Formats: sequence, C-alpha cells, structure tokens
Amino acid sequence: KSTFDFIKVSKTDPPIRDGSAPQLLYCRAGIGYHLQILANGTVGGVHKADANCWVKVFALKRGVVGIKGVESGLYLCLSADGAAQFSEECLLKENLEENLYTTFSSLVHPGIFLALSHRGELRRGNRVGRHQASTHFLPRWSP
Repeated sequence: KSTFDFIKVSKTDPPIRDGSAPQLLYCRAGIGYHLQILANGTVGGVHKADANCWVKVFALKRGVVGIKGVESGLYLCLSADGAAQFSEECLLKENLEENLYTTFSSLVHPGIFLALSHRGELRRGNRVGRHQASTHFLPRWSP
C-alpha cells in the first residue's frame, strides 16, 4: 500500500448513472493482488481481498471507463498532481488484451498505465507497458 505520484482519488461524482455491479480487480503481478482504494486516498494491492478492494468500473463511452472504490467512495485518477474533482484525469481507456486480461491507461496522458508491483505497491505508470504482467487486471465478482 502506498501513495503514488500519478494516482490520486476524487470525491466528486461524474455526470453519469452509477449502475455497475461491484467487482474486484485482480492483478497477476507477483503472487497476485487485488486493487485497493482506501478512504485516506491510498491506492495499492492486497493478496486477500477485503471490503476496500470492491470497486465499480463504469462506462462513460465505448472503451472509456471510471473506477470508484465502493467502501471509500473515491474515484481513481491518473494525473501528475491529483484531482480534487472527477475530471478528465479520471477517464481511463479499458483495453482487453490477447490473454483476456484488461489494461487501464490514462485517456488524457497516453502511455500512463495502472500497474501494481510484485509487492502489491503501485508502479510508476509511465515506466510500464501494456504487455507487462503488472498492468494486467482481471475482473472478479467473488473473492
């Protein structure tokens, strides 16, 4: 668990309907981690899923999503200086890769990916690519 330069959270709701089902995002890096968004804004990964791991991935348009922590109520944003409100910084491109895992990258900052290290810590998003295991996430609906 750590705070990360490019990943910040926002409390302001986007102008959309929130009808997505809660899910876990499992990253296959290391021993395998579930993405976690804590109420204090810390984002990281834990091996055994808990209440802070449940997220809602909601579509804003084709291939563009937002991620909201169910327990924390915070949105995941990929930006250099954070976002106080839901903004373009919180828009993520969702790509289904050849291995059927999903990658999430910034819509407004090309080349910045959501990634977890082999220890469950966030990796610097501009130092990883879409073919690295640390950027591969699998949605799960049960722990």
